[in-house]
Amino acid sequence: MPVTECIAVYIRLSSEDNDVDGSIKAESNSVSAQRMLINEFIKKQDEFTNCPVVEYVDDGYSGTNFNRPGFQRMMEDAKTGRIKSIVIKDFSRFGRDYLEVGNYLEKILPVLGIRIISINDGFDSINSSGFTGGMSVALKNMLNAMYSRDLSRKVRSAMKTHAKNGEYMPAFPKYGYIKDPEDKHHLVIDPEAAEIVKLIFTMAADGKTKGQIAKYLNETHVLTCREYMCRKGIKMYRENEKEKKLWSVTTISDMLKNEVYLGKIIWNKKRVARTGSNKLVSNDKEEWIVVENAHEPIISDELFQKANEKAFTNQKRVLTKRGVACPIFFCPTCGRRLGFTSRETGYRCMQAHISGLSGCAESKMDRKEAEETVLDAARNMAQLISENLEKKKSEWHKTILKEENIATLESEKKRLSSRKMKLYSDYRSEVLDKEGYMEELEKTTSRISEITLQIAELENEIAVAKKKCDEATEKEMEVNEIAALQDFDKIQLSKIIEKVFIYEPGRMEISWKMDDIFYKEEKA
Repeated sequence: MPVTECIAVYIRLSSEDNDVDGSIKAESNSVSAQRMLINEFIKKQDEFTNCPVVEYVDDGYSGTNFNRPGFQRMMEDAKTGRIKSIVIKDFSRFGRDYLEVGNYLEKILPVLGIRIISINDGFDSINSSGFTGGMSVALKNMLNAMYSRDLSRKVRSAMKTHAKNGEYMPAFPKYGYIKDPEDKHHLVIDPEAAEIVKLIFTMAADGKTKGQIAKYLNETHVLTCREYMCRKGIKMYRENEKEKKLWSVTTISDMLKNEVYLGKIIWNKKRVARTGSNKLVSNDKEEWIVVENAHEPIISDELFQKANEKAFTNQKRVLTKRGVACPIFFCPTCGRRLGFTSRETGYRCMQAHISGLSGCAESKMDRKEAEETVLDAARNMAQLISENLEKKKSEWHKTILKEENIATLESEKKRLSSRKMKLYSDYRSEVLDKEGYMEELEKTTSRISEITLQIAELENEIAVAKKKCDEATEKEMEVNEIAALQDFDKIQLSKIIEKVFIYEPGRMEISWKMDDIFYKEEKA
């Protein structure tokens, strides 16, 4: 069965679907409830019989924006033609921003040829016309947006009240603590992690720099905060996760400043700029909610004060202007991008001084050597891609020439249509009896149908070939520019280079963008 006949089932459950008093999610909105409702609906539709179903779930994501991994993955599959229909429980699951929802329903999905069905709203785009299937849908989307803003205000107000009562509100506990099994809003000390927290503060108080502390932890193979949390079974999702987790100066700095280790809860330091936005803005200190003795402290006030005095100074360093690290050079050990050396004569791993990993220390190379090697390799690769494009364009041009076949088929189709009229005339004039007429008519009609189908297939094949030729010509111009490059240009080179890993002076590995539509093998 063609992949374009797949049905996408989209399910979303937001953390804000809790009642504002913190009770469990409404059963009607749970992931399992939505899945059951949608699957039962699909089973009852004869047109969906034997159609493959692909499920996309966003559990714990707000509907006020569309920056959700499941939704984004679904739209990427839609753009590639993998799915043809989307089924949802109701529009509030799809999104609560009525303008964006309307944009998807009226513009994006119709352009992609995607059908959308909202079960509880009784909406099926295949039966609708005009503006989003009617004013009722537009009004419902607007009400969803208003509800979301009102819900956000209620949630913020409820969380503020909880915070004032000394309850810990963040989803994850701070490193060094775990959530009390009997009260998820109360922190208790995690003895193993707390020892590392004490070590960090003690080293800082003894005059060790944040870089030295990070390096010591990396060299002694202490699990990072995220690794430790994952080992404890706490799933912490993060985009663009580095392959190698490392203690960093930023992590140490954040820990040293965090008063949670003094037994305090500080809430409302920042707020969301507006409902649905990911941007945070800082609140005035007067607006902060600070609760003392909310849980058992790990660090004493004296140690906290001393560590911060040694680790941070009020003197601002004067930074000299330096070049920006090239985003295509990376360290193969820690996965971070390389930066320039002090005089910008070479590339080196910026984490080498704190990672404690020998591979990071070895990841360096003379700048001129690195750039000339990459430039030379890129020009050769661009030449290969250009030659490959020429071969494919030659094949596509052969397909385009089949337009002559269409003209021949059209001519035959016209002749056969005239023959049908002639057969009828012969039958009326009794030149042909009824049996002879019906036999010849069936043959002629069958051949006309075959020709019509052949013409449609050829037209589609030629249209695809023309599109590919046009795209290949544009790509050819790009790669030819790269093939003719005389100087290192990271913007141009990044068009065909994914990453360059430098292992040691004189040794590198180039990862090419081999999935480029014009370079990869044609899909069957």
